[in-house]
This record gives sequence, C-alpha cells and structure tokens, in this order.
Amino acid sequence: MHKGIAGRLLEISSKIEAACHLAQRPDEEIKLVAVSKLQSIDVINEAYALGINNFGENYAQELAEKFSACPRDIIWHFIGPIQSNKVSLIAKHANWVHSIDREKIARKLNDALESEGKKIHALVQVNIDKEESKSGILPEDVVDFTNQLIAHYPNLILEGLMFMPNINASKKAKIDTMNKIKGLHKSLLSELPSCTHLSLGTSSDFEESILTGSTILRIGESLLGKRS
Repeated sequence: MHKGIAGRLLEISSKIEAACHLAQRPDEEIKLVAVSKLQSIDVINEAYALGINNFGENYAQELAEKFSACPRDIIWHFIGPIQSNKVSLIAKHANWVHSIDREKIARKLNDALESEGKKIHALVQVNIDKEESKSGILPEDVVDFTNQLIAHYPNLILEGLMFMPNINASKKAKIDTMNKIKGLHKSLLSELPSCTHLSLGTSSDFEESILTGSTILRIGESLLGKRS
C-alpha cells in the first residue's frame, strides 16, 4: 500500500525510538530535520501539519522563496555548500547552518548576520573520509578551526559538527568511520563542552548514527517522498 508522509513519519519515528532505546538515550535528544530541497510548498505544509517543524534546504535562493511562503515558525536549516555570493540570503532566512568549512565563509556570514541583527546556530562540516568530492575541514583541524570561530565570529553560535560519510562504503568502512566520528566529537567536547550537537544520519544510516551519538538527523525522500 502506498504510504503518505504521515505513514512514513510514523515508521521513521518508531525506528528512531528503537535506536534510542538501544543506545540508552532519550528520544527527545534527537532533532529530525526534513530535507525539503526541490519539494513543493504543499509537501512542506503537509509535513508541518503533522508536527514537523525543522526543514533543511541546500540552495539559498530556494530557502529564501520557501521562507516567504511557509509558516513563520518553521526552523530552517541550511545544509548545502555555502557560496560567497549567497551568504546574505542564508543569514537572512536560516536559523541553523550545518556547512561552515572555511574561515572566509565564516567571516562573511558573521558580517551578514551583524547587518541583520541576528545570530545563527552553526555547525562545522568535517570531511571525515577525506573525500575529494566533498566539502569540509579535515578531522585533524577541527579543534583549531572551532576555536577560531568562537574567538572571532560572535554571531555564529557554535553548536557542534556535521558529517556526510561515504554512503557507498563497505560495512566495515562505515563502522570505522562512525567510530572516528564518535572519537572526534568526544575530543571536541573535552575542549568545548557547548558543542553538543552532531548532525549525522540520513535515510540510509540514521539508526547507526543515533548509536554513534547523532542529535540531528537529515532525512529527505524517505520521509517527504520523491522530489518533483
């Protein structure tokens, strides 16, 4: 039988609850972000009516358009690569940004936020598997980079780290990566106890991500359906 958003949400919520039970974590620790890039306003409104309040967008212009057309209390997460010429749109419309990976971008975003008179919840994107095709700082640079952000960019409220592991890796490689992520986050927390958030986990690996310590799951088509 074809499932709508309500049915898929029920299924995903049940799996989140089971994974949290296994990890001995309260499920209130998990923030579900519905990745709404290329989804219609109608789809977002349907998900919102079911109680979903966090949505993730990859493109700044699309974020701006949806911000204007959707309920005002939606919490918008910018999760895509940040282009210098789009920083002001992100500053104006996002509540969270997951993909800080260069000091130049951090500086421009901080300045744009100053003009807006606001602050934003920020995560540093880490290229955990050192893939050439992916953005993110290297794991060994995390502590220095996060300390720089805290010291110089007060409009970025640093909340933790974001990861996009290789979804095509072998099972063993995925386990190794999850262990590296857990260790890296633990070492960051010993330096910066406020960096409690871990944006990790998509449709294919969110249960394993919860066991690793993820607090923010980014789930798209398996929740909202095929993109138009």
